[in-house]
Amino acid sequence: MIIKDIKILDENFEVRDHMNVAIEDRKFLSITKGMPDPEGREVFDGRGKFMMPAFYNTHCHVPMTLLRGYGEGLPLQRWLQERIFPFEAKFSPQYKYWGAKLGALELIKSGCVSISDMYFDLVDYGRALFEAGMKGNLCNGLVSFDEDASYFKDRAYQDTLNLMQWMKDNAAKNDGRIRADASVHSEYANKEKALREAFDFAADEGLIIQTHISETRAEHEECKGRHGLSPVKYFEKLGAFRSPVVAAHCVWLDDEDVDVMIDNNAVMSHNPSSNLKLGSGIAPVKKYADMGMNITIGTDGASSNNNLNMLEEVNLAAMLCRGQAMDANAIPVAEIVKAATRGGALAQGRTDCGLIKEGFRADFIVFDMDKEHLTPDYDTLSNIVFSAQSSDICMTACDGEIIYKDGEALFIDEEETIAKAEESFKKVLESI
Repeated sequence: MIIKDIKILDENFEVRDHMNVAIEDRKFLSITKGMPDPEGREVFDGRGKFMMPAFYNTHCHVPMTLLRGYGEGLPLQRWLQERIFPFEAKFSPQYKYWGAKLGALELIKSGCVSISDMYFDLVDYGRALFEAGMKGNLCNGLVSFDEDASYFKDRAYQDTLNLMQWMKDNAAKNDGRIRADASVHSEYANKEKALREAFDFAADEGLIIQTHISETRAEHEECKGRHGLSPVKYFEKLGAFRSPVVAAHCVWLDDEDVDVMIDNNAVMSHNPSSNLKLGSGIAPVKKYADMGMNITIGTDGASSNNNLNMLEEVNLAAMLCRGQAMDANAIPVAEIVKAATRGGALAQGRTDCGLIKEGFRADFIVFDMDKEHLTPDYDTLSNIVFSAQSSDICMTACDGEIIYKDGEALFIDEEETIAKAEESFKKVLESI
């Protein structure tokens, strides 16, 4: 495939005009001013278009699309205990499959090709993502309130093993697209023994850890009351940071927490929509960035956002940062875009992803710039962050394969998916 005469965001996050991009064997073969030999290749006209790396969503609960709008107006703990946990108790693997397929549809339409996701029945919803043409780092977040509970007897452990086995059995066709991460839901949802065992497992298996950290002020302060330590420092004590850690939210970190995360190369997943909607607060991202913390962007689940639109999340992250810091250029747009693309790819351990660069996996999105709200195209990247809509995306590609084009998801039956998701929601609701 060749995309000719297109404006691109290059590997240095600089905009370059009139480029020709050749893709072969899932990777960027060449990115040049000169036109490659088109013989035997499909050629797309890139005039009036803009290509950039696809988005990597670093915190999500994709099957929770079925809980969209269910539990409105409640703070985090009441939202979980009164609405989410009772609903999830009736959630079958089949329902998770259709919830994930619905989420995949929404994600690829907003330019996202890969997610860091925490949920249950990993093989079932991993299969939904794989069939949609996406990538994902999937984990089952440990929730264990029993002092004597063992991680190695918990469904989170077995679920992770099941996905790891699926990866081995499907290694050739999977080619690293669906990966297993380890996870604990949070400090407040677990006791020390199981947490230690989960962190040991992650370190022994070389897995990334996904978790929620300091999402609310109450969570942060109550952890100090229980352990005399913040969630970050408590996890450090138990050995979490022997592994790469992707920590969602991080709204209420102390300066010492930020230092711990920087020292251990841990990653923050900034979820601005969810934090605002649940009244959790606004993370001081400018401060964290100035201190040197790795920052990425995630949507959280569709029951706390309420959508999975990564472009909207990028816009909100940029706006909030500037407003909170009272600085019109608190974090430059290129850095915000990098957090949602290359930063997310690295957080998922996908070192050859997230850049428009020769030899890298061809994960990219294309915007149609011939729109009234994108005219004039004086500053392309600012147009993307502050003016573009997900409906302006005319192409999404994952590993060099086009999975969305001109309003159509190429590997998802949209009508069937929406119908099955609606049916699944109604069946769960009837059983509660």
